[in-house]
Amino acid sequence: MILVTGPLDPPAGRLLATLAREGTPVARDPGALPPRADVTIAVSTGAFIFDFAAVVRALGERRFRVLALSRLGAHPDARHPALRRLWRLEEHVRGSGAPVLTLRFAPLLGPATPLWERLRTRPALPRGGRQLVNPASERDALETLRRALDGRAAWTGWYEVAGDEPWTLAELRDLAAAAGPGPARGAWEPPLEEMAEHRLAEAGPWASHFGLMPEPVANAVREVAA
Repeated sequence: MILVTGPLDPPAGRLLATLAREGTPVARDPGALPPRADVTIAVSTGAFIFDFAAVVRALGERRFRVLALSRLGAHPDARHPALRRLWRLEEHVRGSGAPVLTLRFAPLLGPATPLWERLRTRPALPRGGRQLVNPASERDALETLRRALDGRAAWTGWYEVAGDEPWTLAELRDLAAAAGPGPARGAWEPPLEEMAEHRLAEAGPWASHFGLMPEPVANAVREVAA
């Protein structure tokens, strides 16, 4: 069972909502948990750090582990304050003494992700779109969580959930444009200011640990028949 007691930064809220629709139990009140439940505490925002000890106390004798849903670029010296907060959160839960798994998500792409919908509007890009990113498939991000939760991956360490193909933002916008106009919505997820701090990621450790082969970006944004 997943316990969420604080706000979830994107993309964590969307990913956990998908798992809940698939049948994974997700609760927000420690008091509503079954007495003998094994609990996965999901955290993804620095605002939650101050409530963590109280949540642990509320669990009583229940066994628990921690899932830190972070983002690429989390670092104590990051310029963007959200990335510094995520680093502090990672450090805080690592000091809990419980098993901790940390996932740092790259920009996620799929047929209806906020970033893909934003790119389909052909937006203006800073620095001519030269920024390099390692986008990951949202389907791969979800499969990573499934394999972590059901025991197919060891609950330890931190991993960059990032694709193995570097793309510039301009290349991604061109790919989105080739898909045709989309809905006039979407969002920069993560914010452009965060992406400006991204360096090329290492997909190998994540792919190996979770037994995945990263889905190519061009496939990730295609609809898959049910």
